[in-house]
Amino acid sequence: MDKVRLLEPFRTSRSFTALWSGRLLSGLGDEAFSVILPMVVYSLTGSALVMGLLLTLRVIPQILLQPFTGVLVDRFPRIALMMTSDLMRFILLMVLGVLGIIHHLTIATLDVVVLLYGAMSALFRPSYMALRRQIFKPDIRNSAISLTQIGSQVTSLVGPSLGGLIMTAASSVVGFMFDAATFVLSVVSLLFMGHTDEKLRSKPSRSTEHSFIKDLHDGYRETVRHPWIWVGILSWTFIIISYSGIIPILLPWLLKIHFQYPDYIYGLVVSMSGVGAILAGLVAGSVRRWKRRGIISYGAVAIQGAALLAMSLIHWLPGLMVMMAVSSAGSIVFAIVHEGILQELVPDEFFGRVISLEVFSASIAQPIGYLLTGLLFKEIGGIRTMILEASMMFVVVILTLWLPSIRHFE
Repeated sequence: MDKVRLLEPFRTSRSFTALWSGRLLSGLGDEAFSVILPMVVYSLTGSALVMGLLLTLRVIPQILLQPFTGVLVDRFPRIALMMTSDLMRFILLMVLGVLGIIHHLTIATLDVVVLLYGAMSALFRPSYMALRRQIFKPDIRNSAISLTQIGSQVTSLVGPSLGGLIMTAASSVVGFMFDAATFVLSVVSLLFMGHTDEKLRSKPSRSTEHSFIKDLHDGYRETVRHPWIWVGILSWTFIIISYSGIIPILLPWLLKIHFQYPDYIYGLVVSMSGVGAILAGLVAGSVRRWKRRGIISYGAVAIQGAALLAMSLIHWLPGLMVMMAVSSAGSIVFAIVHEGILQELVPDEFFGRVISLEVFSASIAQPIGYLLTGLLFKEIGGIRTMILEASMMFVVVILTLWLPSIRHFE
């Protein structure tokens, strides 16, 4: 493994270092918040229904706004949009912290805050992806994408535990304040980037005289111009539908109910997801140039599906842990290769709109996957549902690779 090549973005790009550091810190806050929020809701109401409605409120603005936020990303400086999103979420979290201090925190308040939080997330994500397109220059692109994926996995591993520790040792107020502080640090990193690289403060190189509708249409035309992108959106919609219910719904059932393992085993198995992803990111980030990227990327998805299928058939705990790591590794390899291809294919002035369409399809597919998993579980049982959904991933991969434009993509 070429560690020098993997770490090259830190040495050659101050903007990358600032962006990576800021997102690592704010990601820790986000992951901690994901643990603190349900604890607060259950302490106030004890209702799983209320918790479900709250999570729905967080997702709704992302679904409704995602197709349109890409136009904003391609009209205005990405750093300014990200700072706006971070500052708004900082304010929302501070409101929760203050209300917690004076003991006036209510479910109605949480509903409003979570709804606005989701709207800001819908603005942030395409802005962040488009800014990566600007910063990840071709000579550091593969390593930069890999390091970004590794950082995301680190926050996923550490953040929830940190949130639980804060709730145990302190309180939800401290948790809200901690999350708010991470957004301040993210804003500082963005200010640093804007100060050191004037190009990042400028608007994308395109005219803003077009109507909003025409901009939407132009983004759609750019998307369908590239078979890799529009085929990928279609295939990944079905892959996410197949995959999304396995980890949050079927895996805890498999371990706790079907195999009757103690509760801590679930956390142990899930943690292997991060281990597999980090190892895959380290290896992938050392690759100088990918060859036969179509086969490699969708082959990685097939490996992910095979690992999930194996988990439904084996009882041996070490085997389950290894398969969890392999599944996550496959997912990360696809993400790294796919983002690199996107950054190559899509011009900067269209990138926000194209990535918004990708995010929109994923946002729609995930709740459909949850619902489908629940319905299938009721009709055919957990093991058969897991086998069916993992097998569907294979079917989608085979159909996708059947297309020469994907199979022969270099």
